[in-house]
Amino acid sequence: MTGTGQRARIGRALLALCGHRSAECAALSQEDWRDLDRLASEHRLRPFLHGRISRGEIEAIPDTIAAGWSNAHRANGITILAQRRALLQAASILADEGIDAIALKGSALAWTVWPGPAERVMRDIDVLVAEEQASRAYELLRNAGWSGPDFSVTALGLSARVMAHMPPLHSPEGVMCEIHGHIWGSAPLPGAPMPVGDNRSILERARHDDRLGAAIPEASDMLVHLVVHAACSHLLNVGPMALIDVDLWCAQNRIEWAAFWERAERERFDRPAALVFALVDRWRRPGFLAETSCQQAVAAEMLDRAEALLVQDLDARKDVSVIASMASGRLGGRIGQHPLDRAEDDSGILARTSQLAGRSLSLARSLLSPQTCRDGLATAKLQKWMEG
Repeated sequence: MTGTGQRARIGRALLALCGHRSAECAALSQEDWRDLDRLASEHRLRPFLHGRISRGEIEAIPDTIAAGWSNAHRANGITILAQRRALLQAASILADEGIDAIALKGSALAWTVWPGPAERVMRDIDVLVAEEQASRAYELLRNAGWSGPDFSVTALGLSARVMAHMPPLHSPEGVMCEIHGHIWGSAPLPGAPMPVGDNRSILERARHDDRLGAAIPEASDMLVHLVVHAACSHLLNVGPMALIDVDLWCAQNRIEWAAFWERAERERFDRPAALVFALVDRWRRPGFLAETSCQQAVAAEMLDRAEALLVQDLDARKDVSVIASMASGRLGGRIGQHPLDRAEDDSGILARTSQLAGRSLSLARSLLSPQTCRDGLATAKLQKWMEG
């Protein structure tokens, strides 16, 4: 895929194929389809697009492309079963020791609202526990045979207090799991505000879902998490899947919209919610915005900018964030030390130095890329708009 114009055009085609505007893809060339397929793979959407073909929601897909999507769906069907098994094992291990855990994001969505679990691709499973129990939960899983770095109790406790999640763990079958002590972390741009996450209330309101076999957030809490995760925590670099998650969740759960918007204004995620909902309306389901009773207007220019960020180059996300920080005058803390780095030996410090050197080279290359610079500036404008 070459040229910023081509990426933007193929990005819009992928968004269209995920929702109600799929007819716009009729004029794509064979080369365009190959580019779209690569972008769909990058954003983990190939199994979902296979599902849409199977249900007759999209058509006229080239045979070779459709066959690849079918293979991706089949492969993810095996993966998602292993991920669910690991989730239930982790929840059981923690429950036996008196630690309540709830499934977040894809772990909670794939088996509850997606048309078929195999359509929702996950990189890992995410579970939320109380902050004061996060380090103990990490140690319990390690002691049960899950693999992960062996840090001291002090280092893990520090991480649990200041980071969104503990270091990744891997189940005996190789499934990656992140134990969250916070529903979300700090803002991606230094100094930017974030909504306050009331972890304790979210855990208390959680409900058991029979289809998944585990606890998940209450309907409104899940929606808030999806909005904040996509817009505030990641500044829309999470891809079109974020719109699908929101649409499917709201279609199958009753949301008290008056209470939702009161909470959104109080906790200051009203603008992010309005933006995400407007994008769902534009690309997934017309009329969705009206259903939410949203009163916050989002200009077409902002929507254009936001949809481009949804399909940005994922390999450039860190550089986009740095460029946005520079444009916002918020560069302080960009290269701060991770709390667990302080527990590393000399080899770890050398690795950190090498990592920073590599990041500097990557940023230097990205500053020469018109697309990456454009995405960085758009990200800075998005953050400013969300703050009002």
